Amino acid sequence: MIAVRGMKIIRLLVLTLAVLIAAASFVSCGGDGAETEETRTSTAEAQTGDERPDVNVDFSDIYPEYVNPLTGLEASYDVSSSRPLGVMLNNIYDALPQVGVGDADIIFECLAEGGITRLFALFSEYNDLGVIGSVRSARPYYIDFAQMFDAIYCHAGGSEDAYSELAARGIDNIDGVRGDPLGVYYRDPQRLQTMSLEHTLMTTGEGLINTIEYCSFRTDLREGYEYPFTFAEFNKKNVLDGDECLKIHIPLSFYQTVDYEYDAENDVYLRYQYNMTPHIDGGTGEQLSFTNVIVLFCNTYQYDDYGRLRVETTGDGAGYLASEGKYVPINWHRDGIDGNLKLTLTDETPIVLNRGKTFINVCPLATEYEINMNMQ
Repeated sequence: MIAVRGMKIIRLLVLTLAVLIAAASFVSCGGDGAETEETRTSTAEAQTGDERPDVNVDFSDIYPEYVNPLTGLEASYDVSSSRPLGVMLNNIYDALPQVGVGDADIIFECLAEGGITRLFALFSEYNDLGVIGSVRSARPYYIDFAQMFDAIYCHAGGSEDAYSELAARGIDNIDGVRGDPLGVYYRDPQRLQTMSLEHTLMTTGEGLINTIEYCSFRTDLREGYEYPFTFAEFNKKNVLDGDECLKIHIPLSFYQTVDYEYDAENDVYLRYQYNMTPHIDGGTGEQLSFTNVIVLFCNTYQYDDYGRLRVETTGDGAGYLASEGKYVPINWHRDGIDGNLKLTLTDETPIVLNRGKTFINVCPLATEYEINMNMQ
């Protein structure tokens, strides 16, 4: 009896010791008493020498390989130090729709003579750009817009003041009237059937690139140039500390009124013009939309009997920035006609744009009290 009881005690001690050893071994590996699928997978990969990435790492702020400096979005190739292409576009009602305008990264609109407006469209990635037009003539202040971004300037003719500015300032430009060495501007046969001649001049991205190479224009940004925009971190939104901005109304003249309506689902402002007509790219049929809408107030006045305007783009001024359904007042500053544009909040803090396309509405000072940044 004593011998049997002794054997049981010995077996119990051995079993207890084995359990303790197993428990100690399991605790030393950081286990919680239950093996998960992740634990089994990690163990198997460790045995094969494969390393598993940490599932808790946040990759949201990692930039893509290439970034478009005009939109802050991912680019298909490196354009970080390349000059953008800037094209003058006809915006008279009878010349609509434009073609290729939906590919622009940034668009300026400003008055010309008689209450009409023209657009200046900037393209950073233009290697695959198709047809663009219709192309119209230059004005000195549009040349200033080009210089704000160190852009190669594309136009079809211009006022005598504009031609003088292009020559005096040594602006790299491709002119469809007096300077088209490769014949890259052409009259669109379909437009010729329904539109006046001045609304039919088109060009292509490929043709403009060939002309840039032929003319040996500088393709890298000028030394010391800094883009005027700073963008929010990737996958994050900069919600402005301002008032609600769901519909913007901008009466530029008796002829042209502009409206933007906020599309909350897509975080963009849909653009309308000419009394709520959707602004469409004729090549795609899509309505233009913008992540950021900027209003800049500039001193604007007529200076000759033809109704030509001067728009002061240097010095200091005020404006608005709208994004994500909110708007805030801003200031702009520019030193000299070839200087960089600087945009800040009213406390001089540099503005931070959300990543996406931007429309810049250049408005006369007189419209400041007529613009409604949240029209009901």
